Amino acid sequence: MEQRDRGGFFLCLLWNALLYAAWSLPAWILLALHYAIGLPVVWFWVALGAWALLILLRTLLIVFARYASAHRIPVPENKNPYSKTVRDPYAEMRKQ
Repeated sequence: MEQRDRGGFFLCLLWNALLYAAWSLPAWILLALHYAIGLPVVWFWVALGAWALLILLRTLLIVFARYASAHRIPVPENKNPYSKTVRDPYAEMRKQ
């Protein structure tokens, strides 16, 4: 049975951006300070870019972990004649 792909990188990126939108609060404070006291607007863009970079790195980590966990290592055959053989409970489900 094959797992169906339910979204991709951009869906994960959007979800992370929504979940961690509060982390962009320092950037918005810097934008408010730009209008209030004349702080250079470049600091807003630096803070917003740092937030976006963190979200991108988190998303890449999640996507990497997802694809890395999809690789299954086959179980070697038990060649010990004295050990109890273990029945695979999911063998019938894989045949369907």
